[in-house]
Amino acid sequence: MRTDMVPSGHGATITVFCRGYPGPLKASASTVAYVITEPCIGTKDAACVEVCPVDCIHTDDNAPQYYINPDECIDCGACEPVCPVSAIFPEDAVPEEWNHFVESNSGFYKN
Repeated sequence: MRTDMVPSGHGATITVFCRGYPGPLKASASTVAYVITEPCIGTKDAACVEVCPVDCIHTDDNAPQYYINPDECIDCGACEPVCPVSAIFPEDAVPEEWNHFVESNSGFYKN
C-alpha cells in the first residue's frame, strides 16, 4: 500500500514511506527485482499484491499467475514471506529450474 513517494536528488533513487513498514524503502537502478515463479500458477493468491508498497504486482484474467514489474519493484521483500506457496524469490536467488520466470515476469510488462 503506497502512502507517499518522495524523489531523492536527481538520480534514479526514490524513497517510499508506507504504513506498517519501519522506515523508508529505497529503490535505485541497482536493486534486484523479485520474481514470481511456478508455484503461483493456478493459485494466484493476492496476498503479495496487498502488501506491496509500490503496487508493482499485477495479473489479468488470461494470465496463469501474478507478475512483478522489475522496473517498479523496490526490492523491499514484503511480498516474499506472505506468499502461501513460496513462489517469490529475489531475482538472483530464483531456483535454476525456474530461471525462465525472470524473463516471463518482465515480459508480461512489455505488451
